[in-house]
Amino acid sequence: MGFLQGNESADVMAGLDIDRIRPTSVLFSQARPGMLTRPLALKGSYAVSLLAVLPTDASQVTGPTLAIIGRVSGLLGTDSSRSDLWSGLIAGIKWALLIGLLTAFVSVTIGVVWGVTAAYFGGLVNWLMQRIFEVFSNQPVLPLLIVISAIFKPSIWLLIVIMSVFFWTGPVKTVYAMALSIREETYIEASRALGAGAGRLIFRHMVPLLIPYAFASMALSVPGAIVYESTVSLLGLGDATIVTWGLILHDAFTGGAVFGGLWWWVVPPGLMIALMGMTFAFIGFAMDRILHPKLRTR
Repeated sequence: MGFLQGNESADVMAGLDIDRIRPTSVLFSQARPGMLTRPLALKGSYAVSLLAVLPTDASQVTGPTLAIIGRVSGLLGTDSSRSDLWSGLIAGIKWALLIGLLTAFVSVTIGVVWGVTAAYFGGLVNWLMQRIFEVFSNQPVLPLLIVISAIFKPSIWLLIVIMSVFFWTGPVKTVYAMALSIREETYIEASRALGAGAGRLIFRHMVPLLIPYAFASMALSVPGAIVYESTVSLLGLGDATIVTWGLILHDAFTGGAVFGGLWWWVVPPGLMIALMGMTFAFIGFAMDRILHPKLRTR
């Protein structure tokens, strides 16, 4: 790579905004007029020489490394801390699946058992459980999640517990209606006449019939959990000890990626959140049309 010299260099630098020069782009560009404003990538192999001035003859340099940030390193480049964004994007998949699936499993399990229990007992028990359900279902989940995360130490497990506490209300109404119909079945009456207890009737006879619907409800609950966690992490209130897509977006906004035009730092994690949510949403919609009594088509 050559350098501009003499009057030509002085003339170019005179009318050039230094803040708009990208040193990395210029370093790996072809030596030609206009290379500072319109750098053209120079393809090939690069050899980097290191000249070190040591204080004594016994001093030595071990393991020197060169880290290049931006477009020139990794499949998706790097962030301002020189971390590989592709690795963070892949690591975020397991955390998104853990958060979404675990939250959906716990919340739907609670919702199914709650709806079946209320439908089976009826009367005062049903009235009390319905009032508790209304209290939880009318709470603004995202603001509460943000406030709790701001007060307590952010942890991925704390976020999962909080979301499970409020997400269980989703399947209750549908499960309650289905359980009312199941309660009147002949085999339920026969089991009750033979002395079967409430626990056995609920968990051995009624809940298993609702498991197919529970799977559809779980698939529909996964996108919400992923989006909620990403929102909290985007605000800087997530668990900083793990790599999630929301945390990558938070680092991107605080690092000036939007104003700097670093699209590879913003677009990929946003797309992954959207694709993961759409995948489970489509699975849930398909299962719901098959398993839901009022939507069943085949």
